Amino acid sequence: MATSSSVEAEQKFDAVESTPLPTLETIDGVGRVGEPVSHTLEATYFDTRQLALARHGITLRRRTGGHDAGWHLKLPLGPGKRTEIHAPLGSEDVVPTELMDRVLAYTRANAVSVVATLHTERTSYALYGGHGERVADFVDDHVRANVTLGEAHELQWREWEVELAASDGKGDALLADLTHQLSSVGATPSKRSSKLATALGGQWPTPGKAEEKKDKKAAKTEASVPVLSYLRTQLAGLLLQDAHVRLHRDDSVHQLRAYTRRIRSVLHSYREIFEPEPVAGLEQGLKSLAETLGRYRDTEVLHEHLRASLDELPEELVLGPLHAELEERMEVRADTAKAAIQARLTSPHYFRLLDDLEAFIDTPPLTEKAKAPARKATAKLVNKAVKRLHKRHDAAVAAAVGHSRDEAFHNVRKAAKKMRFAAAAAESVHGKRAAKLGKAAHNVQSILGTRQDSVMARRELLDLGSAAGAGSAAFTYGVLYAVEGTASDAAQRKYLKKSAKVLKLRLKK
Repeated sequence: MATSSSVEAEQKFDAVESTPLPTLETIDGVGRVGEPVSHTLEATYFDTRQLALARHGITLRRRTGGHDAGWHLKLPLGPGKRTEIHAPLGSEDVVPTELMDRVLAYTRANAVSVVATLHTERTSYALYGGHGERVADFVDDHVRANVTLGEAHELQWREWEVELAASDGKGDALLADLTHQLSSVGATPSKRSSKLATALGGQWPTPGKAEEKKDKKAAKTEASVPVLSYLRTQLAGLLLQDAHVRLHRDDSVHQLRAYTRRIRSVLHSYREIFEPEPVAGLEQGLKSLAETLGRYRDTEVLHEHLRASLDELPEELVLGPLHAELEERMEVRADTAKAAIQARLTSPHYFRLLDDLEAFIDTPPLTEKAKAPARKATAKLVNKAVKRLHKRHDAAVAAAVGHSRDEAFHNVRKAAKKMRFAAAAAESVHGKRAAKLGKAAHNVQSILGTRQDSVMARRELLDLGSAAGAGSAAFTYGVLYAVEGTASDAAQRKYLKKSAKVLKLRLKK
């Protein structure tokens, strides 16, 4: 089923039946107003009985009438903006699979069903700029809602809406200007997020509002505030990326794994401000998820690395159909890893992990240390992560050449990641200094990532060479093994050259 997506930028206004239409021609930036166009619209809204989609600012509906009849899924993008995904009308009570795939991380094991049906008599006016271009649409809606969630009821209201014709950022000033001028003639910018929110009234969830107010009030006093804010942002990213994995988007597994690791790392670095048992449970679940995602991601990275290495060799040194053998070997491994991911992302264990993460962030099990001054407490814990990096560095430098040293430098890389994410969680408190520390840690992580890629490539090449026996392919694998050894040594020298400055960085308390 074909789908399409767009970004909408709009502003709603409250209006009563007696409110006269504004004189749209007098609004700055509007050169001409089109003739009114009327439509009768019927929209059926779907959600879980717990309003899981609404809780995350997501709207799922099927609408008939008007120019954009079909299924609409609206995902939050920013203040006044949402990404809208369209699908054809299809069946009236079966949500298209691609749309459901985008929201499974929110609905989880809960079924979606009709929560309300809205009938709208709409009159719209196209607004054109000075050069005849369509810049926005003004809409006058008379709405009648039939709510089926909870105790069934019906209500009616009127609202206006201004929506930009194109949401490319250039029209944001126009939308602000239209909002200001409509307000000046008596229109009231609406606080409602959607028609469905109006229809559901007191049943409509208001996620995170209390936490947001607390965040602003306590931003410079409580250690837990910047950490929870960071975790909240990372979890939101994880939930959005979940859909990209289900839709097989490029780089999506990597991104989902990255969000998983950030959350786990910050929980670990700041664990003393939380009760230990919940943190331990989340860390274990996140580690297991990252490992499942990692089997595919590691295969993906290794495949790209070996393919590039083969491509860089002179043709006369590539003996045999090595490209084809590599493609076949990696494809089998990737398919197995993908199947494991698909099973994992539909498992009760995964959905329970998401439930637990949301519950943890919404009602965090804080210790007394969570109330400590944010600047001092976060500096202490970030600096502790730097000390951990220093300790791993010393162990790597002292390690014997071979497997032990490879593992030791890999541990340095993991410590650099923890340091980077710990610093990122403290940026709202420490600003540029935390950002500088995080950037330095990322640089170290990247250099040692190059070294680790070569280590993994050598291990794979050793297996390939052994399987090739005394054949000509073994020669090529041997050449590549030597090349990777040189690359690994170069990355190690680069790290040692830059590490001294990084290890001296600290946050001021």
